[in-house]
Amino acid sequence: MGNQHGQSKINSNSSDETDGQFSPKHLSSTKGNTLKTACLSKLFEKLEQTAEGDNSHPGEITRITFENAFHGPLHKFGALFYQQMCSGTADRDRATREQFIKAGKEVLKLFDESAQQKYYFKLFAGGKDHLTKDDTIQMVDVSYALTLASSKISYSKTDHDDRVFDAVVSSMFGIKDTVTYDIFSKWLHWNCPHMFCGVHNWVYTILTGSKLPAECETTPVPQLERFGEGKSCLSMGSLWLLSATMPPVYTHCEGDTPGLVNPMTGNDVQQAVSGEISRTRRNDFFGLFQARLSQCQSWTLLYDSTEHGQSLNRFSYHVSSYFGPTVTLFSFEGRNLYCVAEDTGWREGTTRFGGDDTMIIQVTPIYKVIQARGPLVMWNDHARDIPKGISIGKDGRSTVLCLPKDFDKVKHYGVECNLNKVEVWGCGSTKIHKAQIQQKTWEKRDVEKQASRKLRLETTWDENPDKQLLQWGGVEVNHQHSRQGGW
Repeated sequence: MGNQHGQSKINSNSSDETDGQFSPKHLSSTKGNTLKTACLSKLFEKLEQTAEGDNSHPGEITRITFENAFHGPLHKFGALFYQQMCSGTADRDRATREQFIKAGKEVLKLFDESAQQKYYFKLFAGGKDHLTKDDTIQMVDVSYALTLASSKISYSKTDHDDRVFDAVVSSMFGIKDTVTYDIFSKWLHWNCPHMFCGVHNWVYTILTGSKLPAECETTPVPQLERFGEGKSCLSMGSLWLLSATMPPVYTHCEGDTPGLVNPMTGNDVQQAVSGEISRTRRNDFFGLFQARLSQCQSWTLLYDSTEHGQSLNRFSYHVSSYFGPTVTLFSFEGRNLYCVAEDTGWREGTTRFGGDDTMIIQVTPIYKVIQARGPLVMWNDHARDIPKGISIGKDGRSTVLCLPKDFDKVKHYGVECNLNKVEVWGCGSTKIHKAQIQQKTWEKRDVEKQASRKLRLETTWDENPDKQLLQWGGVEVNHQHSRQGGW
């Protein structure tokens, strides 16, 4: 390959490389900058190799070459990314190695989420100072696709996903035709603060061959039991949006601190950036740099009203004794889907419960966080002085949702609607779910034991506790007629 610039090698003996993790402090060091330059230089060389025909400008790549490395749903992202890396100049047909490395280093500095939001807002706006609705749909589509790639999930998109993404646009724009960065950032901060987490993780991995530093990575898309059967209220798109909205307590890695990952080693980085690639395998190029977010905690299905029965008693049986965070979904008429994220587990009583990470999220037809920070939920199954059922919403504010004990209707801000389905997902570790199963098993055995004991006592009058109670009350129970079996 013709290249008049020197190739930077990664020193396998350097402490930076053997650590293999690009932390903010690491990247600001001289060795860190050298490693960044080496990775970006190797990537530039690979892009040169994918150029169609003879490369008549050694040390440069064309806009077409860069864009063609992105295929499928990411082709438009490649065009926007090239434009952004060329300082917003869409008509610059070539970029030199120096320009590419300089632009790449600017991207690698984006460790703070607010900095990432500014960068990707400008990218998807195509250099404008505002987003249109079309820009925003494209932004959501691409962010979704890249996050799935980062989470090692095959890309798929359904009509339900389209409705959820439209709900995001409706929520963000309202009656406006465009939104400025100020409006966009405020909406993102409250409703979907981690939208660009998967995007930046993927871009970072493409540029360096290494995952984001542990302290900079947030959570991936959770895995759901039997999700592929299509029985859940959630689609993959809505599941991604919720994971980008909720705190890490709902999607953390089992047995690990939320957000922490095991970084790639220096040898992994070197192998990722030094392999040869054929021009004919251009479409497989980015497959060599598959970004990976940390393995997400799987969600366990605790209750499905369709499968387990639509009643407060059945709900109680399946969700009680689960002492971990849960996500509860309420689907009802008008294509309404609500998510109640509870960080403390469900408990029955006459007071509301929920900690700082509790949230009420409307998923469709408008995607937005309704209320946050508990206590937000009350579940009454015994007290007679207040209605039995489930009440959702802060004290002193309008109740968002209210379900009676029969689970046949739902009141949405006081308006009665037909309830379609209720699902409860356990978001804690497998230990929490095993503890619930053990508790349920013990309760079942105890009930059977008590029933058996009661049956035995009732067959022997002398051992019956009712006899003792009558004697304490002054009633003679040992009379002759009683012993003979009648008066």
